[in-house]
Amino acid sequence: MVRRVRAQDVWLAMVALGALAILAVLPIAFDAASDWGATLASGDAAPASTVSLLVASGWVFVLAMGVVAGVGSYGEIDEPAAMLTIRPPKDIAGGLLLMNAVAYVPYVAVPFGVGFAGLAAGAGTPLPLAGGLAATAALLVSAMAVGYPVGLALKGAVRRSKWLSRLKPVLGAVVAVAYFWVMFAGHLPALIDALSPVLRGPPLAWLGDLALVTTEGADASTVGAAAALGLTVVAAPVGALATVRAAEFAWFTDEQRDAGDGTEPDEESEPGAASGAAPGTVTPTGSTRLGDALGLVCRRQGTVGVAATTLVRAYRAPLQLLFAAVPLLFALPMVEGALATGTVPSYAPWFAMLYGAWAAGVAAPLNLLGNQGAALPGLLTSRASGREVVHGTVLAVVAPAAPVAAVLSGAAARASGGSTGEAVGFAALALVVVAGGCVLAAAVGARFPRFDGVDVTADRTATPPSKAAFSLYSILAALGVSAAGVLTDEVYRLVIHSLLAPRLPFGLSLSVAGLERVALGVAVVLVAAVPAAYVLAVRRVSDYHIE
Repeated sequence: MVRRVRAQDVWLAMVALGALAILAVLPIAFDAASDWGATLASGDAAPASTVSLLVASGWVFVLAMGVVAGVGSYGEIDEPAAMLTIRPPKDIAGGLLLMNAVAYVPYVAVPFGVGFAGLAAGAGTPLPLAGGLAATAALLVSAMAVGYPVGLALKGAVRRSKWLSRLKPVLGAVVAVAYFWVMFAGHLPALIDALSPVLRGPPLAWLGDLALVTTEGADASTVGAAAALGLTVVAAPVGALATVRAAEFAWFTDEQRDAGDGTEPDEESEPGAASGAAPGTVTPTGSTRLGDALGLVCRRQGTVGVAATTLVRAYRAPLQLLFAAVPLLFALPMVEGALATGTVPSYAPWFAMLYGAWAAGVAAPLNLLGNQGAALPGLLTSRASGREVVHGTVLAVVAPAAPVAAVLSGAAARASGGSTGEAVGFAALALVVVAGGCVLAAAVGARFPRFDGVDVTADRTATPPSKAAFSLYSILAALGVSAAGVLTDEVYRLVIHSLLAPRLPFGLSLSVAGLERVALGVAVVLVAAVPAAYVLAVRRVSDYHIE
């Protein structure tokens, strides 16, 4: 299990960022807790309710993380056939429960430890630390003992239901968006306030009594503190037993799949193998309906095969699209502000256009060779030419992404006060930008491919574009959209000028007219670069050799 954790690049990076965020607020938390301790020592029990609310909120957080761990990859076993033969399920399930509880010790013990240390410093006595540490341990043990088996039970329910198995990617996406919406759009205080009746009532309020029972002036209930300890003592063995039963429910079952899953694209199959298939027959590219639909917009079967394989791969392995969803975090405040004020900012259509072009390029073309994985040798030796590979990869993302970007950009333009004609213009420009951006992404991705994957979770890997491709394409996309905005939108032009003019080096100056000339030059260069990028991508794929 330790080796699995060490191998997870993305997870460890997120842990590091989370740790830095926690360390940044620890001094603030210590000062606030110190003030509360001094207030409590003076006989004013007002801060006690806040401390109790924070402790209860911590219990809910650990509970939610336990559920996610059980449903996700931390409810899985390495080599289950071998492990379940060597050891009984109770040993494996108990070890996983213990591992997940220990994994959250730093995220619970450090902030609460610092907080109760500040409380003790303000009160002038170490006694608050005793109750605080006891409450922290009880919080972690009881919440994980409840959450983890619930997560395993949900995993078993999903595996036994064909309907839930098909909806699993959608449900995961909804949960992820909801999490980031709460955390990045400032909804966490509102969520805690909405849950406050539950958080302030028993049995969660008893954890607050346990945390403050040794703090003078907090008026904590000794009965509530004893009840919290008693429930923790009961929850530990009951949770362990429930974990074993839930693990057996989740592990000893065959995952439900669609009857047509046997026709999924094989990683070793040739994407161009459908070139000789007749319409209506089952091919390695997946659903015949998908192939027939793509055949309406392109004539070459090699292009259809590559496009269908790319789309099916994205559906079957949606983690690959995770890297294209990261910028959405920056859009959450904008969406929240629009919902709160009822107005859409003037830059919203440009953001939709930029994100549409960037996400479409990152989704597949920016690593069109590396995304093939084990199927790359079959692709290079198949009847699909380099031109068909580029066409199919670009078609697979432009077909779904360009209309969405056009609708969002046009709707944002109309909602921000633009006329109907301006909205139509934004929509049309978005179609062009997304298509051109995908061609540029294909050239950049073919020039800087990446084949080694990163571990996103314990048992799932994804192959993101290379750092060079990411950086170069992001710069090109930003320049293209910014140039279009400067040339067509007066407000956008003034905003960009106000941002650039004071920051130019070497005493350079730039007028608004000069900015327009620069934007026109950038636009001309990028437009001219699209056909050149197309030729480069085709030649790169056609001439690529595996060493």
